[in-house]
Amino acid sequence: MEFFLLTTSEHGGMPASLLVSSLPLRGKSADPAKYAAWLKLRHGEGRDRKEVSMVELAAGLAVRVASSTTLDFHVGMPGGIGYLTLCFSAPLTGISAPMEQLCDAVAGSLRWVK
Repeated sequence: MEFFLLTTSEHGGMPASLLVSSLPLRGKSADPAKYAAWLKLRHGEGRDRKEVSMVELAAGLAVRVASSTTLDFHVGMPGGIGYLTLCFSAPLTGISAPMEQLCDAVAGSLRWVK
């Protein structure tokens, strides 16, 4: 699924997109701590380095990956079968404070329903 978001501030509108996808794991159980460690190694150092952290959301423990223009949340799916990935992107304006707050709020509203 893909969504387009728009938040406004005193400086005008800030467009962004949200792509939601699933990453199933076959034969393995999702382990957010190991996944975060792997992502930290993968993104390494340098100019394009991404900030990788773990956050607790209403839907459970998630891996948060932030860069200047993207913000991704990898949320463990129930039963440890994989990750639901929320990929926010704002290439024109960047993930600035208002857009980051909107993305965090959207990710924080995710809940699993039985």
